[in-house]
Amino acid sequence: MVEKVRKLPKTFQYFKDEDAFAGGVAFCAGCPLELTLRVLSKVMGRQTVIVGTPSCSAPVLYGQNVGAWHKLPYYSCLMTGVASSATGLTRYYKKAGQDVNVVCFTGDGCAADIGFQTLSGAAERNENFIYVCYENEGYMNTGIQRSSTTPIGATTSTTPVGVAGRGKNTQAKNLPLIMAMHNIPYTATATLSHMDDLAKKMQKAMEKKKEGLVYLHIFCPCPVGWGIESDMSIQVCREAVKTNYFPLWEAENGKFKLTQTVSSPDPITKYTKMFKKFNHLTEKELAVIQAEVDHNFAFLKHLTEFGAHGQPAESPENNA
Repeated sequence: MVEKVRKLPKTFQYFKDEDAFAGGVAFCAGCPLELTLRVLSKVMGRQTVIVGTPSCSAPVLYGQNVGAWHKLPYYSCLMTGVASSATGLTRYYKKAGQDVNVVCFTGDGCAADIGFQTLSGAAERNENFIYVCYENEGYMNTGIQRSSTTPIGATTSTTPVGVAGRGKNTQAKNLPLIMAMHNIPYTATATLSHMDDLAKKMQKAMEKKKEGLVYLHIFCPCPVGWGIESDMSIQVCREAVKTNYFPLWEAENGKFKLTQTVSSPDPITKYTKMFKKFNHLTEKELAVIQAEVDHNFAFLKHLTEFGAHGQPAESPENNA
């Protein structure tokens, strides 16, 4: 009798090291941050230095009491100095002749708001490091306040629903597209529901950082801040892709490409009903969100069709 050999998931081919994080860590139950960091440590390996700030990730990355929760070097700084600190570290290791992955790991509040000035400056200088933004659409660590990436209509502690308001009344900043327009070597979006896509982009990030700054925007819904059951985070990620709310794409040297396509997108209501921060919205208000999603995706699709320097782009290689 011939014994069948179990085929490992495709994602495993991108893993080059063991998990650098402890078996139990201090993240909230169901938080995608934990799995994101574990995958990052396996793909990028021990030659990785993480630069971070006070944030949801800080209790684990910075450590608690007498020890850390992981085995990677970590440099903690203020939100205003993440990209500038990474610049100094990168230049030091380059001068020392060491090939090290300097990785900024911050939330959208730092990347899009408080730390955007130094991030944009590093992109303009084309520094050789990787910037990872975990997108949870708000300042979750300090009380679930709105950030510039909080979507229109979402309720937060600073955009409450009541007599004076119906949630956030402005549209979200499209940070990955803004970063791509800096003409850096590589920009990509990713999320945990499409693990192979995520790992592949992390691996490509290590290659492209030799040419300059790399920006990865990873969708990480917050169970506490959004009102999600702890076992639903990955399903929310998957539905965000299936509705084109969070399309998966990459821009490599100015050439935009969808890395996952959705042949028949679900209506945005299949996504918004999965958690509480949109529960108050009427059909008319949900139609506004649907129109924004459709517009943003149409714009992105146009960029992929245009390609680099006016040349036709390649066709997407996978289906969601």
